[in-house]
Amino acid sequence: MAHAADSWMRPQVETLPAAIRQVLACGQWTQASRQGSYRVVEANVHEDAGSELYVQWVTDPLQGDPSRVTRTLAFPELNDDHGQYRFDSVQCRARGGAIEVTVKARYEHDEDDRLRTFTVRVEPGGTYRVSETGARRGRK
Repeated sequence: MAHAADSWMRPQVETLPAAIRQVLACGQWTQASRQGSYRVVEANVHEDAGSELYVQWVTDPLQGDPSRVTRTLAFPELNDDHGQYRFDSVQCRARGGAIEVTVKARYEHDEDDRLRTFTVRVEPGGTYRVSETGARRGRK
């Protein structure tokens, strides 16, 4: 019986920080002469007490030029260590040149431990909008 060789990416995957919970490829972007895909990264913070969300722009490989991350976008509305969210799920879908990330999360200061749903829309140029579905007035 022959053994398959290890993947050539194994050393890079093994060095990913344990706090990286999920990485999702989601949609394509184009700017000027560059193009690539979006990557959504979910990370655990403070020993699993909370979660953070990032979107990265990853270039398509060109002849002799490997893919690389050209931009990383953080979301202070969700990544606040004074009012942390713990993500239950993160999903992403392409919407034309933009992406929409749906986050279901629990807020550390909610007394009722309710599940909140956020939509994060990210445009190719880096502008974004975070909205909460069914948000109650006066609460974060």
